[in-house]
Amino acid sequence: MLTDWQSIPNASDHLKWYENKGKLKLNFFLSIVAVGMLLNGYDGSLISGLQASDAWQADVGYPNGVKLGLLNACGSFSGIVVGPIITYIDEHFGRRWGIRFYGVTILLGSIIGCIAGVSGANGYALFCVGRVIIGFGLTSFLMTSLIVVQEISHPRSRSTVAHSWNSWYILGLFIEGWVIFGCVGYMQGSWSWRIPYIIQVGFALYILIAVQFVPETPRWLFAHGRQDEAFQFMVTYHGNGDPQDPLVLFEFEEMKNAITQEQEAKAEKWSTIFRGRSNRHRLGLATLMPFLFNLSGASILYLYYTIVFDQVGITDATTQTGLAAGLNGFTWICQIAAVYAGKFIGRRQIVLYTWPWLLLCLIGLCVSGAVYSNTGEVSKSAGIATVSLVWIYQGFFNFACPVIYSYASEVQTYSMRSKGLLVWNTVYQLQGAYVAWVDAIALNAIGYKYYIVYMPLVVIEFVLVYFFMVETKGYTLEEIALAFDGGSKISLANADVLPSVEHSQRNGDNTEEQTRGDAEGDYKNAIEGR
Repeated sequence: MLTDWQSIPNASDHLKWYENKGKLKLNFFLSIVAVGMLLNGYDGSLISGLQASDAWQADVGYPNGVKLGLLNACGSFSGIVVGPIITYIDEHFGRRWGIRFYGVTILLGSIIGCIAGVSGANGYALFCVGRVIIGFGLTSFLMTSLIVVQEISHPRSRSTVAHSWNSWYILGLFIEGWVIFGCVGYMQGSWSWRIPYIIQVGFALYILIAVQFVPETPRWLFAHGRQDEAFQFMVTYHGNGDPQDPLVLFEFEEMKNAITQEQEAKAEKWSTIFRGRSNRHRLGLATLMPFLFNLSGASILYLYYTIVFDQVGITDATTQTGLAAGLNGFTWICQIAAVYAGKFIGRRQIVLYTWPWLLLCLIGLCVSGAVYSNTGEVSKSAGIATVSLVWIYQGFFNFACPVIYSYASEVQTYSMRSKGLLVWNTVYQLQGAYVAWVDAIALNAIGYKYYIVYMPLVVIEFVLVYFFMVETKGYTLEEIALAFDGGSKISLANADVLPSVEHSQRNGDNTEEQTRGDAEGDYKNAIEGR
């Protein structure tokens, strides 16, 4: 077995952050993903915040029930359609196109949405069209950025960067919450909601301009016959320009062996993916992650918190938007805490620790809603309890979000990463459309009793995580394949280029060549599912 890869020397070990020019450039590339996720979070909660605006309600025709649900869900419908297209583009033309497309759709969708309320125009129809266009881009960005984060990050920080991915979404929620609080709470007329909506354009322009400077990921370059460019990427951005950097040589050799063996096994074909037990397991986990996010009750609190507060007597728009803005700040802190905790706690453990708390909070929300409903008068205690339980629920849920979002991409092999995320996106968008539409109808029809629907789902999710989620903490991106067959944590790097890395014998008196051959054989078996 090879020495722990984290002990291999690297330029980042002895350079101060401002001296490591390669990593600074890499962080600029990652900032584009961060801004994109911030914009995703900002846009994702806008509709919920705008529901507190009387001007927005008037401009789009006072939607409720089915119409409000459709307005929230139409972006998910367009996301389902664009998923296969983006998968093909990511695999054949490069990872950057999905990010470019995202910037364009945000620009167009925001402008069309802002036309709602103009005299003579159908405000509801225009706003829905804008949401559909934005939905195309959101899906493109989600699928592409999850891949980019895993494939370009420095190996020392890959896990941290990937887990931080969703925290930028929460920061977007935080910014949106205070913008809505200021505009909707203290302004009158249509510009009280148009200003928050048009702010998205600035973020989109940054993404469109900055993405032009981002190179393709080294794994995509290598898989498309551009090995020299792939190696140069790692030298420049992972080794600060040193072509003899030991960690760069290790990482490149590991990547080369993994992708070469995947190509020989035709691991990118659907027939190979479905034939392999390990691959089916990976796809199953890609399906489970959106199940955890969409069908645990969080959608109610994200999309319809105004209705949740209305049902316990908290109806003032300024109070509602202020509570939401404060909650977004709190959940961002929870996600940052989770990123730090992820260095010490496994992915599976985090989910298993948090999910029972979600069940308890749903029970509490149901009880507080029942108390208010059955008293026949404003119950201050029910309102306080509901606000407290919303914060507790969101705190625990967001502590698990970094894992839920990064895990589906992390567990895929290179050759099936785009297809795995296609499965993830299809399930994510279908479930997202369902909850966005049905939640509005159900809350309108049965109120607090709707929480009961999610309680058994949370229990089922806990059981599925317990039996099927594979721990990946401490593995490199290529090593994760071995975890799915119960293999040992073996690196695939060629020992000849790493004289500073000591080897131990795997079995008896194996030679280094036998050790390397066994590791490569284990990997090939893993990707083929044998």
